[in-house]
Amino acid sequence: MTAPHDLDRQLQAFLSDGPTELPDPSFDAVRDRIEATHQRVVIGPWRVPILNKLVPVGLAAAAVIVVAVVGAQLLSPTSPGGFGGAPSASPSPTVSSPATVAPTTSSVAWKGLPEGAFVVTTREFLRITLDIASPDWYELPGLDAVTKNDDGLDPPQAVGGAFLARAWPAGTGFQVYGDPCKWLTTIPETLATTPEKIATALSAQASTDATAPMDVTVGGYAGKSVTLHVPMSFEVPGATREEEFADCDQSIFGFYGVEGESEPTRNAQGPGQIDELWILDVNGAIVILDATYDPAAPAELVDELRAFAE
Repeated sequence: MTAPHDLDRQLQAFLSDGPTELPDPSFDAVRDRIEATHQRVVIGPWRVPILNKLVPVGLAAAAVIVVAVVGAQLLSPTSPGGFGGAPSASPSPTVSSPATVAPTTSSVAWKGLPEGAFVVTTREFLRITLDIASPDWYELPGLDAVTKNDDGLDPPQAVGGAFLARAWPAGTGFQVYGDPCKWLTTIPETLATTPEKIATALSAQASTDATAPMDVTVGGYAGKSVTLHVPMSFEVPGATREEEFADCDQSIFGFYGVEGESEPTRNAQGPGQIDELWILDVNGAIVILDATYDPAAPAELVDELRAFAE
């Protein structure tokens, strides 16, 4: 069964369509490399090890996550589904049509996002809106994600990161693997269904040097945060991701899966990758905000990623 939230497969399909402004020879070369490398996500080259802790970050340009039900504000006390006691409603943002601009480091013509409100995730039970506070952010269509400083090549030549905002309905069970490299043989018998259980299992994962879970609140909704680090021991200079993770099950370093899916829902792109996760309970639904970046990414880019959640 193909995972509906499989970032790798969806991004491969997106890039396989090709950019509208890329010359034919370059387009063919990029597409051939993408089709030849199974499940490779091109949102940043992960190489240099670094330890990042989740700490409150004060930022001049505020970015806000707005969570709302489609058709009614999720933050409203009068919303359906027993939402009493939630924070007061905020006006639903108006989303402008994206403007087309050329990425500063890209040979691929993606659609640049204008500054302001942008709906990154829409489900029948909620939507997640980001406040784009600076230029050069690009949507990854169908992936519930935005990215910056990504040239769209495989492997990428730019240093960048991405912000993913994923949501699952109440009652969804998560398989947090005991060992991301040996995920097929370390699937837990008991599924995790709450932010606390998911974060605790991620924190105990082998080889990710995960931080201890911390209490967080986003938009008035409580949850847990945890940071994961992919070991540099997998690095093989000049190798593809599949070659670097060749000793792992199916050449995949998988963080977690969702019940009913046969492959990891979220897996690593390469050695050194950092993922800062905010795992929230939004009236029973599970929302995972994922700031993932190259450890050599500029500090200001990391600050922007954190601001989307904080």
